[in-house]
Amino acid sequence: MSITDVRTPPPEIAVDEHDVDEAPVDRVVPFPTLTSEALHGTAGQIVESVVPHSEAHPAAVLATLLARFGAVVGREPHVRADNRTHPARVCPLIVGKTSTGAKGTSAGVVDALFDAAKFADPGGVPKVGGLSSGEGLIDLVRDGTGDGPDGDEGVADKRVYIEEPEFAGTLSVMERNGSILPRVLREAWDGGVLRTLTRSSPLAATGAHIVIVGHATPGELKSRLTEAQLAGGTMNRFLPIASRRTKLCPDGGNIPEPVVGEVADILADRAALGRKIGEVKRTAAADELWRDQYGHVRRERPDGAVAKFLSRAVPQVLRLSLAYALLDGHHEVDEQHLRAALALWDYASASAEWLFGTEPDNRVQDGLVEFIAAAGAAGRSKTDIANGHFGKNRKGHEIDAVLRPLLADGRVRQEERKPQRGRPSTRYYSTTDPRN
Repeated sequence: MSITDVRTPPPEIAVDEHDVDEAPVDRVVPFPTLTSEALHGTAGQIVESVVPHSEAHPAAVLATLLARFGAVVGREPHVRADNRTHPARVCPLIVGKTSTGAKGTSAGVVDALFDAAKFADPGGVPKVGGLSSGEGLIDLVRDGTGDGPDGDEGVADKRVYIEEPEFAGTLSVMERNGSILPRVLREAWDGGVLRTLTRSSPLAATGAHIVIVGHATPGELKSRLTEAQLAGGTMNRFLPIASRRTKLCPDGGNIPEPVVGEVADILADRAALGRKIGEVKRTAAADELWRDQYGHVRRERPDGAVAKFLSRAVPQVLRLSLAYALLDGHHEVDEQHLRAALALWDYASASAEWLFGTEPDNRVQDGLVEFIAAAGAAGRSKTDIANGHFGKNRKGHEIDAVLRPLLADGRVRQEERKPQRGRPSTRYYSTTDPRN
C-alpha cells in the first residue's frame, strides 16, 4: 500500500510549550512520547499522512482511527484469551486541556476520513453521542420483541460508534442513584447480553458491538472520577490517551482531498476484508514475542488510581494488535502488529501516569532518605542519587517523583549552590541527621 505522498503542508506556527503543558496534573511526570513502533503499517502511514496538515496529536488520531475502524469491522473478527472472544473493540479516552488538548481536532481528522469512505453493504457506522442512560444505550442496539401489533422489529445492525466530547458529564450520569450505565458499559465492552430488569417491558440486546471514544480534560477527569468507578472496573475498559496541540495551522488544518480520498478507499477495502474473518490467531513470531512480553504487560503496579486504570492490560493489548492486523489486511496477528500494540499500550500507560502522577512506595522513600543521610553534611547531588542509589535505573522525572514528597514533608531539604564558574548545582540533605 502506498498513500499519496503528503504535499507540502500548510505553514506551521510553533506551539508555546509552556502554554501546552499548563494542565492540572502532577508536573513531575512528563507528557508521554509516542514511539515510532506504534506507527506501524497502514495505521501508522495513515496517521503520518494526515497529521502534518493538522494541529492534532498523532496518538489521539491513531487511537481514534483504530477505534472507529474496529467499530466498522464489527465483532466477527476476534482473538481468544481466557476463554473469551475479543474483537477489535477499543474505547480510547482522549485527555487534554480545553484550550490546547486538540481532542476535537483529532476526532475531526478521523471523521473526514471515514465520512469519505464508501463502505460496502451493510454500510458504515454513523457517529452518535449522548450517553445519558444505560437504558438509552441498550435501546440503540435492542433486540426485536415480535411481529404483533405491539411488536418492535429491533435493530438489525448492532454496531454503534459513540463519541462523548464531554465525558465528565458521562461520569456524572454514572453516579446518579439507580443508574445502570456503569454496568451496561462494562457488559458492552465485554460483549455480553445487555438488558434491563426493572421495566414493565424489559429491554435486551444480544450481539452488540459498541465502541466509545470519550474526551475529557485532566482536571475534570481527576475531580469527577470516583473510587467506585476505578475499583469497579468501568474505567479500565477505556484506554487513556494524552493529547495536546502539536502546532498551529492558521490556514485551516484541512487534510488535502487526494490524501482523504486514498485513505478512505483503503479503509473501505480493509473493512470489507476484515468483516469476512472469524477467529484471528498469532503467527509463531508473534507468539514468541507475546510470551516474552506477557510478564511485563501483567506486571503488578503500586496500588492506586494508575494501577486500577490499567488493570485490563492483556485484553487491551490483544484488541489493539487485532485492529492493527485487520487494518493491514492480514488474517493473522504478526510480530509487528503486536509490537505496535505494545507501543501504544506503553503510551496509554504513560498517559495514566501523566494524568495521576506517581506516588512512590514508602520503602523507596525511606531508602532514599537513608542514602542521603549517610552522606552527612556533604549531602547528595541528583547525579549521586541516580548513580549511587538507583544504579542508573531511574529516569530524572522518576527520581523527582520520589524526592517531591520527601521535600514536601520536610524529611529532606535541598540547597542550591552557585559556584564562581559553571552552572549552579542542587544538593539534598537529610533533616534527620543532626549534622544537617
